[in-house]
Amino acid sequence: MEEIKFMNTKQVAQALGCSMPTARQIMMRADFPLIRVGKNYKVSEQAFVEWSKKRRV
Repeated sequence: MEEIKFMNTKQVAQALGCSMPTARQIMMRADFPLIRVGKNYKVSEQAFVEWSKKRRV
């Protein structure tokens, strides 16, 4: 079974080259594959890559 890797808001901001507040706004978009873990927001690395290939930020 393949391990699923998750990215947090800071990692999304680094990947997109934007600030943390901008990354949070992007993660709240309806088309973003967001996963809530308690109060934390995560996205699977694979879903993020697929999303970023299909969308303009």
